[in-house]
Amino acid sequence: MWRDLWQHRDLTRQFAIRYFLTRFRGTYLGVLWALIFPLLMLLVYTFIFTYIFSARSGTETRPQYAVWLFCGMAVYGLFSASVMRACGVVLENPQYVTKVVFPLQILPVSNIGASLFYTAIEIVLVIAGVAIFYSAIHPEILWLPVVLLPLLAITAGISWFLASLTVFVRDVSNVAVIVVSQFLFFLTPIFWKREELLSKMPNLAWLIDLNPFAGIVENARRCLLTGEMPQWGTWSASMVIGLVLMQLGYAWFMKSKRGFADVL
Repeated sequence: MWRDLWQHRDLTRQFAIRYFLTRFRGTYLGVLWALIFPLLMLLVYTFIFTYIFSARSGTETRPQYAVWLFCGMAVYGLFSASVMRACGVVLENPQYVTKVVFPLQILPVSNIGASLFYTAIEIVLVIAGVAIFYSAIHPEILWLPVVLLPLLAITAGISWFLASLTVFVRDVSNVAVIVVSQFLFFLTPIFWKREELLSKMPNLAWLIDLNPFAGIVENARRCLLTGEMPQWGTWSASMVIGLVLMQLGYAWFMKSKRGFADVL
């Protein structure tokens, strides 16, 4: 798997840039939408969870809570956006399946690369918010790429699975939307804090610990917002899960892609 990815790294990069730019093709504002859309979503969620539901704690200001919320959305958004688009990445490119010899396995990875560009813009906004409302940018921010490695591995594995399965069973895309956008989204501490939830419902600790995205989001916030080192035990567990999923997803995709041409 690693040799294959390294061999096609240039082609993967070209397709990642292409996918990123294609999302804004034909619009008047172009790539500026990559900045405008997350800001609009941030304003909506901040208004709902601070003024309507009062989700923030009493020790932080509304701008600080907005940055805290946006950080979680940006990290989880890398996974959700990549997985959603992975469902149709093979179906949308039948010419690469039926007419040419093409390394189809790079399509889901290129899609993740495109989402990574988008997430990088959001992370820059988070850093700007930290500088303004938290009054300090901590050197622990340099650990963020390492913190995101398990997320990239998990995303790659699941993307390969879904990209392949959707070719044979189109309903998989609808199931992915339900699971990713609803179940996992609200199970991950994006709008709520682990310590506050467990103080009210301590029996849910095992359910939170089963979710690898919880530790990834919390570690990202530790590096970006509070200047703390990542929790390496949580990181290691997420990394092991990610590497296993990545290898299994790659193996499944390489085996199943032999039948793509017959279906398409």
